[in-house]
Amino acid sequence: METVKNLSKKAIKKGEQAIKIAPKTDTSKVYELSYIFVPTISDDRALVEEKVLADFFTQNGGDMISSEHPVLIDLTYPMLKVIHTHREKCFKGHFGWMKFEIETEAIAAVKKLLDAHESVVRYLLVKTVRENTLLTGKMTLVKEERTRKSPQAVVEEEIVAEVEVDVAPVNPEELDKSIDELVIA
Repeated sequence: METVKNLSKKAIKKGEQAIKIAPKTDTSKVYELSYIFVPTISDDRALVEEKVLADFFTQNGGDMISSEHPVLIDLTYPMLKVIHTHREKCFKGHFGWMKFEIETEAIAAVKKLLDAHESVVRYLLVKTVRENTLLTGKMTLVKEERTRKSPQAVVEEEIVAEVEVDVAPVNPEELDKSIDELVIA
């Protein structure tokens, strides 16, 4: 099994060099990175890959704020990942996220690392706020009650909707008088 140090060296050899940036200034921003790793790696390897990403941020002058370890999930739709010359279709993936503060100049290097990383299927990098924006507690989903109507019930509803109601004729003078009473002058 490869160590985190060896994986970081491999990433740096591929062109993702650490940019030495001065301590935080007014140009540092808070970002959140959501990522999906390929499903072919083990859970332990996914944790190592997460550590490689976190180390890369700290090497580039970033500070980790919070994160969640990758968890294997079913994807809503299949995603393609090209590794060397092989196209891999992923139906599952290790999903995780991390929030960090880093200089805006280092974001280009972060994107370059994520684009070249062989284990990253997709990622989303957004600016955010330092505060915790997660909901506390679990959301409850309410299911709608759906019942199938028999064809006869549908026809009966249409028949009811077609029934006409007799309306007494309205005198135009009385209508004008009632409208004038409703209008606020």
